[in-house]
Amino acid sequence: MKPASLPALHTIAFVDIVGSTRLYETEGDDIAKQLVTAVEAEIARVVVEGGGEVIEVVGDEVMCRFDNANTALLCACCIQEQIEHYSNTQRVSMSVRIGMHCGPAIIEDGRMFGDSINVAARMTAIAKGRQIIVSEQLVNNLRADLQRLTRRFDEVRVKGKQESFVIYDLLWRQDTVTTMFSVSTVVPEISLQLRLRYTDKTYLINSPGTGFSIGRDPVNSLVVVASPVSRNHATIEFTRGKFVLVDTSTNGTYVQTHDGQALYLRRETLPLWGHGLIGLGAPATEDNPDVVHYKCRSA
Repeated sequence: MKPASLPALHTIAFVDIVGSTRLYETEGDDIAKQLVTAVEAEIARVVVEGGGEVIEVVGDEVMCRFDNANTALLCACCIQEQIEHYSNTQRVSMSVRIGMHCGPAIIEDGRMFGDSINVAARMTAIAKGRQIIVSEQLVNNLRADLQRLTRRFDEVRVKGKQESFVIYDLLWRQDTVTTMFSVSTVVPEISLQLRLRYTDKTYLINSPGTGFSIGRDPVNSLVVVASPVSRNHATIEFTRGKFVLVDTSTNGTYVQTHDGQALYLRRETLPLWGHGLIGLGAPATEDNPDVVHYKCRSA
């Protein structure tokens, strides 16, 4: 086990999908799962492109971490805008609520521990759909122009603490009394790179770039000669700021994400984020000799 790092100042954010239970009831398990998975992938994309790190995905909630409070705030605004756009284009009622706090925490083996995580979770529990609730500690670490986008919202108690917490609502939407900025103009466009590793070979895919193909046919960018693999099994494209895996096979494509999600694609697409395994016509496991490792990172 890696030794625990010393407590350092982090901005912790929880992004919770609202309305997923109703979605499963109205749309059915398969469609609802695809929608929730797509939203989680979009959240993760914005976090990674904005310089943050996805710590874990539990159920319908994404926990992430940032070194900079300003970046974290802008990413939270961008997440709300992106999910609102996604909900409108898919014609489904989906939204997210976000809670954020800035404080010390311990990182060990990719996980986070400490009181700051509990406070950030409490901020999320207070927030409603399409709302961002932040602690006073986070506001105090923002630059002046971003502080002006917050308003004092309430004073609450946090379990296990004697003192109360002052919390703020982030005014991320354009309305009649608030002049908002466009997040797309202040969040820098970050170049991404996707690294694929198959046996002893490594392939780097840059953004933007040409399409990347995988299959048994020798003309493919990555050739995998195995019985479950189709001649033209899958492609990877860079679309709308993210790498997307497109299955075009007979036996389907399996994906195992770093947070434990096991996904199966059959003539479907999936945004890739973080790192994980891709199985071509067979489960994506470490003992599969033809598994492809992937990792998405800033170039």
